[in-house]
Amino acid sequence: MKRRDFIAKGTAGALAAGAAAGAWAAKPKKRYEFKPEKAPFSFKVTVPKPQGTMPTSEFGKMGIKLSKLGFGSHMSPDILRFTEEREKIIREAFDLGVTLFDIYDIEQKCFQYEPMGRYLKPIINDVFISISFQPNEGRTDEQEFERDLKLFGRDHIDLVRFWVESPDNPTFRMLLKFKEQGKVRAIGMMVHDANNLDKALATGVPLDFALLPFNFYHNICWLGEKGDDFSPLIKTIREKGMGLLTMKPFAGDFLVTPFIKITKDLTAGKPVNFPQAAQRYILNSGINADSTLTGMYTLSHLYENVAAYYNPTMTKEERELLDNLREAAESSSQSLLPDHYKWLDRWAPTSPLNRPTALG
Repeated sequence: MKRRDFIAKGTAGALAAGAAAGAWAAKPKKRYEFKPEKAPFSFKVTVPKPQGTMPTSEFGKMGIKLSKLGFGSHMSPDILRFTEEREKIIREAFDLGVTLFDIYDIEQKCFQYEPMGRYLKPIINDVFISISFQPNEGRTDEQEFERDLKLFGRDHIDLVRFWVESPDNPTFRMLLKFKEQGKVRAIGMMVHDANNLDKALATGVPLDFALLPFNFYHNICWLGEKGDDFSPLIKTIREKGMGLLTMKPFAGDFLVTPFIKITKDLTAGKPVNFPQAAQRYILNSGINADSTLTGMYTLSHLYENVAAYYNPTMTKEERELLDNLREAAESSSQSLLPDHYKWLDRWAPTSPLNRPTALG
């Protein structure tokens, strides 16, 4: 399968009428310089509030129905002080149909469990809480988990992630015990590398779900002529009845602004929205992710992303934009990724790492 055919073939019947491989725009002749940037931060609402219904998905065999858009609560220290604004965004997300909230505690020492517990308190029994489990500040596994329950004001956590390769891991055994007691509803693992999940499943680790990066550039269901074929990973997840969560819908937090700037040039003023195009790519990819975790810091971010889920049909212009952005990013991708994510380029169909010289 040729690279340019991927979206068209992978989303047959789901895309707008008239989609065809011949409709794709030509490769950009201009060379773009990518410089990672923080997104401009403003609470001024520049996007209309969307109207519609949030799609949901049955999550594996858990009997849980999640919103297709998940709220990723990554936080930056420079906006930590805006507690009232943050609470408003959280509540608005729920009102718009978002029911899954993925929450980190110690990231950049922002400690989000306590404030998120407060923000979600009035709706705490109507949402699903997802965490990455890791004891901190000298606490034992049991002490850490009991602290988590207390901060969220609940008797259970819905989704708990823990990196594991053997069922004999003592922390994993503790989480299994808590699941038997009803304190955990689902245990999963983030796929940091294509082989992680294989190792866990080969040793008999009973996982309920997996979380992996998926986006228009670093995708893992690519079936092209270059790079590895990662589609069996998703097939394995589904065959085992596991839930599937994805993250990094825009390829990286510090890439959103560069992509938006280049979008304005590539689209020549046409009203094509990069974040919405990126989300619709995932929705139309055929992997049928149960939910996509997305970092959102303002109401404009929230409205922009929710609108894509209310109206998931992809336009010809959006497909052309993503194809051209992929071409433009190809030569710069390695310089844009932090060291711990450079392996993602093995998953990108047109990455320089997947050239014969790189693969050896």
